[in-house]
Amino acid sequence: MHRRPHPRPDAPELPVLDPAEGAWVAAMLEAGTEELGAESWNGYVATVVPVGNPVPYEAIARICHPVPWHHRDWDEGAAARLRELGLVPEDHADFREGSWSGDRTLHAYGTTTWSQVAADRGTVFHAGAQWADLARAGGNDSVPSTREAHLEYGPPEQGQLSSRAMATLAEVLLEHTETPQDLVLGLWPGRGWMDGGSSRFGPGVLEATGGRASSVQMPPAFGPRTTRAIRRGSGLLEVGGGFREYLLLADDGTRLRHPLWERAAHPLLPAAEATEEQSPNLAWPRDRAWTLASEIDFDSTLVAGSTELIRAICTHPGLEAAVVRTETDLTAFADTVNHRDPSA
Repeated sequence: MHRRPHPRPDAPELPVLDPAEGAWVAAMLEAGTEELGAESWNGYVATVVPVGNPVPYEAIARICHPVPWHHRDWDEGAAARLRELGLVPEDHADFREGSWSGDRTLHAYGTTTWSQVAADRGTVFHAGAQWADLARAGGNDSVPSTREAHLEYGPPEQGQLSSRAMATLAEVLLEHTETPQDLVLGLWPGRGWMDGGSSRFGPGVLEATGGRASSVQMPPAFGPRTTRAIRRGSGLLEVGGGFREYLLLADDGTRLRHPLWERAAHPLLPAAEATEEQSPNLAWPRDRAWTLASEIDFDSTLVAGSTELIRAICTHPGLEAAVVRTETDLTAFADTVNHRDPSA
């Protein structure tokens, strides 16, 4: 039987909270599920973000995760054409020399909005849009642009709001609570990097091991105490009758703004490998002025709060967001506007 590596003694411990801190969230999700007449979690908004019965929050925003784009043959001409589409590269990868993949072209990468993809693909962006239908994608796949050769979009990341967008959203959220330095964050503990179930592959590993191995198993991200809680499932908040579990952590706003989690790097790999980006899957301030939920299988993040807060989120130029209802269905292929007949 393959054993997971032991946590390193220098790995950080987290300020873990008692799951009782989130009992109200579990109760409100259960109430929301019952209000919809569902037996369990089913992908509707009220089963993901706590809205309760009666609803204690005035409105709910859906923040769509940024869409990554990738151009496979970048040059000055491509840059000029994409600039007209509002696409500016955030990163380049030049594989023209020594590429282990054999690729000899310059690639460019960036992010864009669901609205941009809809305009390109001839569909409509709306509050209940789903990637597969909006992008005319096969499942959760990337799709080619209809306007530019070598350009493709997506898919948006699931269960993770990018650091730039999360930092923007965090600033808005912290302006709408009386307890901005007293927060509770929830992380879904099923990711391999958290408990030592992940591996690293690629040329960097080959170089670090002198060609002896193509992969190395990474130790847990956190110290023994936190790792025990994750592996045993003890001290975790259960919601949806155990459908999801979350490790609850205290935060002063730092992790909400910058969700980069230190991890114990493999001794053969550089220190740059010692961080992992992951936005919280649950978050709320002590005064419960709002609640954030980022379901691991969804490509959007929900925030329930006051009308003023939701308006601020939906009108912020750095976020793509829309107001949703408690009964909005966020499962794949639930898009009623761009829906395609699967038999067609």
